[in-house]
Amino acid sequence: MQIDLGAEGKLLAEVSWQPAGKQDHPALILFHGLEGSARSHYLIGISKKAFARGFHTVRVNMRNCGGTEHLSPTLYCAALSQDVLSVVRHLRDHHGIRDIYGMGVSLGANILLKFLGEQQNDGDRYLKAAAVISPPLDLALGARLLMEPSNWMYQHHFVKSLIQRLRRKSSFFPGIADIKRVEKIRTIWEFDDVVTAPHFGFASAEDYYRKASCGPLLREIRVPTLLIHSEDDPLIPLDPFLTSGIEKNPHLLPLLTRHGGHAGFMGSKPATDSDLDEYWAECRAVDFFVAHRRSAAAKVL
Repeated sequence: MQIDLGAEGKLLAEVSWQPAGKQDHPALILFHGLEGSARSHYLIGISKKAFARGFHTVRVNMRNCGGTEHLSPTLYCAALSQDVLSVVRHLRDHHGIRDIYGMGVSLGANILLKFLGEQQNDGDRYLKAAAVISPPLDLALGARLLMEPSNWMYQHHFVKSLIQRLRRKSSFFPGIADIKRVEKIRTIWEFDDVVTAPHFGFASAEDYYRKASCGPLLREIRVPTLLIHSEDDPLIPLDPFLTSGIEKNPHLLPLLTRHGGHAGFMGSKPATDSDLDEYWAECRAVDFFVAHRRSAAAKVL
């Protein structure tokens, strides 16, 4: 499924439709993390679980991800919350679906939370409920944490992947970046300072992180939202979860664990009889959506 972004190109999403009429089932929109895609294992895992519980699932490739570099003249970044609205409107206008839920993992979680915070009291016009796993509430802190020696492997992987993607992008849009300069980049912070920030009109990486981080907007969210995060996440620090005012917003349900790593939360076996597999956080998120739908149906009755 392609979603039109106007002058900014198109998004490509992979959709699993329930066999009955499209308007007879809710839809769950899924957003992946940095350098992921619609085929990232965690999006496929969540999709299978949600589909088994009656949801259409829409796994969105962010701009340039999943082999879509040719579909948009822009790059992608954590600030593109407007793309959430584009997907919601597409499901409404082209498929008649209005019972829509949202879920994001890591970078996709930031984009989703940023969107909900920006909408404030209008958020429930677009999404009935949301859930996020390992959301980076403060992008600058996360970028600094990646510079720690213990995170060298993650840093190297992300930077290498971003540079390779930019090479592919430049074959479709020559001049989009100074590739020779990009080849010398060694950290995510440097990539965002050299590439991401100027491409999207930010003054610097620090300016980009400050304006794109969802943390300051959490207090504005008015949609039931589950936030799952682990204290031992090597990439996203815990501190912002304790200082962003989450506890003051009754619409937010934080689910903090001691262990789980970054978007992992994998047990040795399913936690409950109803869990399809051992991916604990994915199961809890889908349970949250199902419980919300039941509660909403009960209120109607």
